[in-house]
This record gives sequence, structure tokens and C-alpha cells, in this order.
Amino acid sequence: MKKILLFILLSLFLTNCTQKLLINPETSRDKFNGDNISGNYYKDLQVCEYIHKENTALIIRKLGISDKTQFVKKCMLEYGYTILR
Repeated sequence: MKKILLFILLSLFLTNCTQKLLINPETSRDKFNGDNISGNYYKDLQVCEYIHKENTALIIRKLGISDKTQFVKKCMLEYGYTILR
């Protein structure tokens, strides 16, 4: 029983580890006018994380079921950033 509980806790811990996105600032451009948008990186990243937080139920976030990294990655792609990983 202890092994099963340890396995569950370890798997929950590992699913909550997030990977940092690797953005290429030189090729990150605005979709409409082609301007370089890398100066707004941290603002856009915080907006994407806020959108995920506000639109995901608390229980799902606490259990680690939602995939925040994939959501933020797709959100940053929509802003026009080039994501390398």
C-alpha cells in the first residue's frame, strides 16, 4: 500500500514540473504588421498564464490534470512567438 501511495504522489509531483518555453525573439513577429514583438514577452507570458488560471477549475489545477505548458505554448503561438521547444 505504501508503494502505491508513493508512486501516486511521485507521479503527481512529476506531472506538475513545468518546462520553460524556449522562444526565438529574432523571428517572433506580429501577425498583422510584421513588427518584432519580443519586447512584450513577459507581459504576454503572464497573460497566457492568467487565462489558464482563470479558465481552469481549482480542483483540476491542484490535481495536476490540466497541461499548463501546452496551453501556454499554444497561447504564445497565437500571439506570434516562434517556440523552439
